[in-house]
Amino acid sequence: MGAHERGTDERLLDDEDGGGGCCDQARGFFMDILPGVLGALLALVIMVPLLYYTYQWSSGNGKYPEYSVAVAAFSGLDPARAAMDPTFDLTVRIKEPRKWSTACVERSTAVVSYRGARLASGPVPGFCGRNENTTEVSSVMAWGTGVPVPQFARDRLADELARGEAAVDVVLTGPVRYQGRFYVQTVIECKPRLGRGEASPPCWVRNEIPAPPDDPARRPQQARKQLRTPQ
Repeated sequence: MGAHERGTDERLLDDEDGGGGCCDQARGFFMDILPGVLGALLALVIMVPLLYYTYQWSSGNGKYPEYSVAVAAFSGLDPARAAMDPTFDLTVRIKEPRKWSTACVERSTAVVSYRGARLASGPVPGFCGRNENTTEVSSVMAWGTGVPVPQFARDRLADELARGEAAVDVVLTGPVRYQGRFYVQTVIECKPRLGRGEASPPCWVRNEIPAPPDDPARRPQQARKQLRTPQ
């Protein structure tokens, strides 16, 4: 009788815990929903960056900063003289349309030229623009002494000054820096008008690989190699 009762108790215990069936059901349910959970997480990982960059683009990151130069004043630009002593008072501007980004002009050198004739040069301090504002640096001076200007350029300059349409080329050349596997420098090219003090159209900005410096010590060797070259 006691043996029969123990067997009954064992069957009752098996019925109560399901013989492990409860755990099997939970495991099966988890395996059923696991693909859906992983899919939702993957979609979240993909969608969050897309939504973030879409928001950044719509808030201004899809725009680019604009650089411009104005000639606030100039002197010594006399077309009647074959050698001039020109001076230019420049204003350099950065228009930063983006909210979360910063655009900068590195410490550089401004070169002013007309029709390919270099007239003046001077240092430009480094500065930055940010927060959807226009930032400028004024009184950037560029000058030249006894600069020879070809006759054709002086004739064209006299004509354009008389019509109020004279413009010069202003190039800002930044310092050489190492980027990746190359040395590069930023070049900003602008074309402001003279006599109006207005900002130029947006400047061209590019990064270029500078030419290696000319080593005078190599010139005799190169000359000897040219002499040895068979004719």
